[in-house]
Amino acid sequence: MNGGAVIFAADVDRVARFYEVQLMMSPVHIEDGLRVIASDRTELVIHQIPPHVLEPVAESPPPAREDTAIKPFFIVPSLDKAREMAPLLGGYLFPANREFTTRRFRACNACDPEGNVIQFRELFVTPT
Repeated sequence: MNGGAVIFAADVDRVARFYEVQLMMSPVHIEDGLRVIASDRTELVIHQIPPHVLEPVAESPPPAREDTAIKPFFIVPSLDKAREMAPLLGGYLFPANREFTTRRFRACNACDPEGNVIQFRELFVTPT
């Protein structure tokens, strides 16, 4: 594992499932209010946040929470596939006309099922 993040969620199962499928991760630890999912390079800890801090998001798609100080990015095999799968998992990618290309990847912002803004990147070359 090279790195990871802790993501606080009102609906741990839903948020964990979104990242598991989109990032091809597997569960490595499950307990009440906590899911740890991982790939060979990344680990995500999805941690329950108390309802008095954040209520579950009822809107579908969720409104983007863009007023945060951090936006993680993740490598996906295909932005097109990620865009296709995201609504089935409760999230979405921003429209294709908002994608951009730089250095060695094509990227697009997305929202997970609770509106956390993230970025998916499709590499032009395979990482070593």
